[in-house]
Amino acid sequence: METSTPIPTPWPELTDLAELNFRHKVGIVAQRGSREAKVGRDIAVHAAKAGVPTLLYTGYPPNEQTDWLAVDETPNPTPADENARAQRRINGEKPSFVVIERYERLSPTPPPYREWDDPIDDPDEPESRADQLMWSVREIRIDLPLLLTTVVDPEPQLSRRMSTWLHIDHPAMVMTDVCKPTLVVHRTSPQTVDTRMEVDPHEYRTGSRSTLQWTPLNLRQP
Repeated sequence: METSTPIPTPWPELTDLAELNFRHKVGIVAQRGSREAKVGRDIAVHAAKAGVPTLLYTGYPPNEQTDWLAVDETPNPTPADENARAQRRINGEKPSFVVIERYERLSPTPPPYREWDDPIDDPDEPESRADQLMWSVREIRIDLPLLLTTVVDPEPQLSRRMSTWLHIDHPAMVMTDVCKPTLVVHRTSPQTVDTRMEVDPHEYRTGSRSTLQWTPLNLRQP
């Protein structure tokens, strides 16, 4: 079910910037090992606490559970899995929000078997992993806000486009083809995070940078 009201996040400035509403696909890129790397879990738990039926795909279930949060630990979900799972009710209601942490775990939906298929005579080259990932996201056909997250190893260089410091096939680069907006985030102080709008449906915002108030929710969590 589409909604015009943005899904709430723990950080109001991020809520305004991400625009998690309607059927938008939003991507967030953070550095591996940083507290921002678990932004998907933080947002999912916060939304569920606010009464939003939320489906979270993660390999690291949050310690805190709520009635409006459903956690799926499938290691490599397919688009078909997610399309079907989004129809299952959470506390009596259909999901209104889906989060996929480390979205590069997605696996393509296997094609239907056809007896006349002859792979020997198939002239097409195998799809790259980047292409498989892109098509897997595009095959997620849900009329809900969808948040995807991924991580990078180097420190994010917010003054430059990602294409200058990441390989074109990196999941963060693939994300820019399927998620508008895609945000790159990097902590600059205990209370603030700098962001770069790597790509955005509003062309004037693409490449823009912002400093957001973003205090970690629980400094004791790994």
